[in-house]
Amino acid sequence: MLDLLIRNGTVIDGTRTTRRKSDVGVRHGKIVAVAPQIEEEAKETIDASGKIVAPGFIDIHSHSDMSPFFTDQKMQSKLYQGITLEIVGNCGISCLPTDDASREAITRFISSGLELPMDGKTVEDDSLSDYAEHLKRCPAATNIGVLVGHGTLRGMVMGFGMRKPTFEEQKHMERVLERELSKGAFGMSLGLIYPPSSYGAVDEFIALGKVLKRHDAILTVHMRSESTKIFEAVDEMLEVARHSGVHVEISHLKLIGKPQWGHSKALLAKIKAAREEGLNITCDQYPYTATSTGMSALVPAWAHDGGSDEMCKRLASPTEELLSETETEIERRGGAHAVLVVSTHGKLPQYEGKRLDEIAADMELPPAQAVVRLLRASDGGVPCCYFSLSENDMLHIMREPFVCIGSDGYAMTYDRHFLGTNPHPRSFGTFPRYFQTIREHQLMSLEDAVYKATTLPAQILGLKDRGVIAIGKIADITVFDAAEISDRATYTDSLQKPAGIGAVVIDGRIAFKNGEQVGNNIGHLVVHK
Repeated sequence: MLDLLIRNGTVIDGTRTTRRKSDVGVRHGKIVAVAPQIEEEAKETIDASGKIVAPGFIDIHSHSDMSPFFTDQKMQSKLYQGITLEIVGNCGISCLPTDDASREAITRFISSGLELPMDGKTVEDDSLSDYAEHLKRCPAATNIGVLVGHGTLRGMVMGFGMRKPTFEEQKHMERVLERELSKGAFGMSLGLIYPPSSYGAVDEFIALGKVLKRHDAILTVHMRSESTKIFEAVDEMLEVARHSGVHVEISHLKLIGKPQWGHSKALLAKIKAAREEGLNITCDQYPYTATSTGMSALVPAWAHDGGSDEMCKRLASPTEELLSETETEIERRGGAHAVLVVSTHGKLPQYEGKRLDEIAADMELPPAQAVVRLLRASDGGVPCCYFSLSENDMLHIMREPFVCIGSDGYAMTYDRHFLGTNPHPRSFGTFPRYFQTIREHQLMSLEDAVYKATTLPAQILGLKDRGVIAIGKIADITVFDAAEISDRATYTDSLQKPAGIGAVVIDGRIAFKNGEQVGNNIGHLVVHK
């Protein structure tokens, strides 16, 4: 007897093979049959009539590291999008590795741009082994894979100072990275606009990249610039790839600010040329025209020297240089009207959901000084949305077969009282919006679209047993209506469930069906092998 039978659906298996009418049989967490009509009885069935049966969506760029540990909430916003696996620890920011000496500073570091209320929570996990045990106690709504954040690694080994590592510190970072990779981390992430990762240089990255290469692990990167110096930022990562051999995954590829709009074709041409040279370069993106990060990213990197506490001290008496560079960064991101304050974590609630130009006018301050006041009041933690991207560039990037999908968001609850604000809608609708965008703009076949959300990220991550509907593969499956799948979340009301997701199966168990989560969270740690 089968554990699960998915009947009457149209299978798009993730490999870009033409869709076909098939049933899918599951036993002991794996796909055991894919055939036009399966007669074997099953303990549970899903009727997929009129729907697509696809591999579970893989969110290659997630920040849900801490989401499972809010144990009074199920944090199921990724599950409701059809996601079965999230890769956390991106942008140089992860909740491991730590030790007793660094734990408090790293907790402040990962909290600075967090869209979730930490409520006194601290980072508890010194290594991936600890994180795995933590997930056993507090399962996630989806499965989780982990990257080592370079900022966290650097912060643990050498603190948050703006300097090069010593020889011993460099070797210490390499040893710790080696340890975490041997435990199953999928790679390392760089966050080159976020100190202390931004204090690193190419030689440091090449040395760490060689460690990653030995483990067939990836290096993901939030590049040093996504605006005026984006081409130079790509060159930096091509140099790392060229001299280390590591697979580089460029995170959330985009062009920020109107002066950069229209340059996506030239940017993609540069990346294609590197791929033709033999460099292993892939990318991911999210299907929105607003970015999101902490307001502290508007403050120059040197002002972060020593960590968030030192930054807040500098903000207490900001220099003209600090204010001038902050103003420049505001303009680079589209100006004060383009900056939407998501949360002050209750410190200045009257400004939550307001644009920076409105806030500055109310404070009777220039925008840069308003930024300083907001950051000081909120201990450096003010998540924001920045409306600074072009839809045409987004569509050009989306067409490329080496670009997969990543939300850059968090697994969130739908409890408005708990969140207290409207986070970026990408945490609630990235994958449905991706399929909706492809449908409305007729960008590619549905087979190609499914590939970019499933098999492609699985290949990038080195996952051989997920990302495809085939006999012997782990049964991570998403059933959706191709004509109805869409994002309902907006910037003013983001806590909306998407449309068109029929069912989600994780490791052969039904996790979502008929518009609701089934039972408790069942997600666990997935490791790189």
